[in-house]
Amino acid sequence: MSNAGTSGSSSFKDKIPRNHIEIFLYRAPTKNHDAMMEVNRKSRDFFMKHGASSFEVFSLENRENIMEFVNLSKTISASEEEEVWLEIQSYRDAEHVKEFSKSMEGDTSIESLYKEFTQLITPGSVVSFGGFNKLVQVSFDS
Repeated sequence: MSNAGTSGSSSFKDKIPRNHIEIFLYRAPTKNHDAMMEVNRKSRDFFMKHGASSFEVFSLENRENIMEFVNLSKTISASEEEEVWLEIQSYRDAEHVKEFSKSMEGDTSIESLYKEFTQLITPGSVVSFGGFNKLVQVSFDS
């Protein structure tokens, strides 16, 4: 499975503080992988156009429990015929999220993309989401 939202190069965007993230966790049939990649590419373009600091997409690699920790695939009841996807949208802070939301008001292009997304995820499933503020800066930089 490939990563749809990262690159190996540093850029100015990498220097923007990312003190707030919005995460989305969902499952989709494996057969929809390529279509989901395209929807996420278009979503990334939309979110970046409206000011998100970054938009990254990941797929779950390992489905095994470790020690007493329960793997997310089990928590969200993903079958072997499904992939578990994670989106991370980064912002400077909670105020930046408000600015982003205001920027996208009236842009109806997201409606057809949302409809396509909901048709590709597992029927009857839910998308779990939440916004998180950074509490502690942990860095290996000197």
